[in-house]
Amino acid sequence: MTEATSSPAAQSSDQPTDPVVSRSPVYAAEESLLVKLEAFFYARETPYAMALLRILLPWALMVAALPRWFHVRELFSSDGAAAPLWESFGHPGLLPILSPALAVAGYTLLICCLVTMSLGWQTRLSTIVVLVLYPYFGLADALSTMTKYTVVATHILLLLACSGCGRVWSIDAWLRQSNPSNAVVSTRCPVWPRRLIQLLIGLIYLSAAATKMHTPEYFSGDQLSFWLLSNVNLANPVGEYLSLFPAVVVAMSYISIVWEIMFIFLAWKGVGRVIMLTIGLVFHAMTYFTLGLIVFPLMFMALYLTFLEEREARAIGQWFQDTWLRISSYWNTSRPIASRPGPSPSMSTLFGLPAFGSILAAIAFLAVEAEARMDVYGEHQPAGRKALRPLGPQRAAELLRNDISVRPVDVVFSYDVGTVLVGGVLADRRRQFHHGDTVLAQCSFVPPHEDLWVEVNLHDSSDHLIERNGMVAAREQMRTTVHYELRESLQPGTYALVLRIHGREIARRVIELRP
Repeated sequence: MTEATSSPAAQSSDQPTDPVVSRSPVYAAEESLLVKLEAFFYARETPYAMALLRILLPWALMVAALPRWFHVRELFSSDGAAAPLWESFGHPGLLPILSPALAVAGYTLLICCLVTMSLGWQTRLSTIVVLVLYPYFGLADALSTMTKYTVVATHILLLLACSGCGRVWSIDAWLRQSNPSNAVVSTRCPVWPRRLIQLLIGLIYLSAAATKMHTPEYFSGDQLSFWLLSNVNLANPVGEYLSLFPAVVVAMSYISIVWEIMFIFLAWKGVGRVIMLTIGLVFHAMTYFTLGLIVFPLMFMALYLTFLEEREARAIGQWFQDTWLRISSYWNTSRPIASRPGPSPSMSTLFGLPAFGSILAAIAFLAVEAEARMDVYGEHQPAGRKALRPLGPQRAAELLRNDISVRPVDVVFSYDVGTVLVGGVLADRRRQFHHGDTVLAQCSFVPPHEDLWVEVNLHDSSDHLIERNGMVAAREQMRTTVHYELRESLQPGTYALVLRIHGREIARRVIELRP
């Protein structure tokens, strides 16, 4: 019997293929990308950055949440004037409007859980309670409580509830030391909640930039200028002063939108991260000084902590620890961390879930009683419940009259003279010119306005008309600009550029023509 031999081709087909050799460059690149994505989202770390966010975010939200506790009955209860968002979208009864006692108890639990969340006591439970109550009270008062930061904070709270932000720098982590069975529990957890928060920040900025691209008034500075002059949020004297420099406002608008577009691409590492985060800190700080915002900038400054990597957080923590040891060594009060006594086993029971629930229930009960004694509507006063006072006849007639028309002077926002335009806005304001200069007389309007016939006429020092120039300002225009060339035929001296709308003089600017 002869032994069958196989051909070399058959032998090669039976042998296992070397995976390194068989991979194509495209397949290797795809596999490398998948490995990097997996490491980006599922690498494990000690959540120092998320712990810092957990500590600071509740206090930023408390700035607006705490003052509203004194008005829970009016804002959120069935005994007040609740304005639920779901009714505006045609879904009446989607969620219940709570009774005054339940509303006060629920809002008190929200405040308490913000505190316990920051302290890290029953961290996940506290975060979940805040996650449920915070958006509910925002939705129940769409007129004042529901804001952009309410929506952003709700997303952040969801990701914090899914993270291990309570594993370090928390009461829970301190109590865990008293249980020997927890000694081997690792503090490391997946990084994906932090990554999603980072992506959320970048996408918020990118979406804001996309919205501004469809708003011509943003690039001309008009939108920001009117906001700078308003006190819709808080007083902002810096914003009022800044509105005097429209060219600066236009430059800030362009810088902001470029930064918002580039943030999600450059804010991950290296010099790009330093530049993007630094501009972001300055941007959000300026929104407080120029626009009167406070919760939104504080919240985003806290969110920037998610860009801290574990090694950086360790280095910062070590620096603070060394600094504290050097300072406290003068009083001989510090001991190494390892030598400090941990919690006793009884502390874990004392700060357990039953104690947590009992304390919150007691605080809620006391809050309901305290709010009832405040007697917001005066129900327990000798004179009886407070009643609305009727308006006087004169004030009522003033509010109901409809015979007031908008005068041409009412639609003029500003009228200035200069020579340079930046983004369609007059950049310099001048009163002295020379022969050959082109004078730009720009009139800005307050929207909305009708179609206007606008004239800018040149008068001499004797108020004689020298030249007339006019144009139609359509209702969609925010400003109109008239050009005057100062020819050699004009004698040096004083002139006036007179603004007229529909033939009526509105304002004039005196200029000096020098030889």
